[in-house]
Amino acid sequence: MSTLNDYMREVRELADAKGFGSGPERIWEMLALIHTEVSEATDAYKKGEPMEKVGEELIDALIRIFHLLSALEQDPEALYRAKMEKNWGRPYRYNTVRGG
Repeated sequence: MSTLNDYMREVRELADAKGFGSGPERIWEMLALIHTEVSEATDAYKKGEPMEKVGEELIDALIRIFHLLSALEQDPEALYRAKMEKNWGRPYRYNTVRGG
């Protein structure tokens, strides 16, 4: 079974093989490209395109996220586990609960 770290390594290998840099000078661009892929998924959904098209754009966003995580020398598996543990500890519908 593949892990998030396996996927990240595969994406980095592809990016390097295809000449896409992963240096610190590209961080802003890589962030913008993630946003672009999410926007493309939003647009495809809005236009009523097949869900496979929406899914493809979302996978493109994941690929770009894995590339960025590799450039930042992050551990996606550890980050995911820590964030999920934090989220499981939150109250029901935590993002809609407002104080006051």
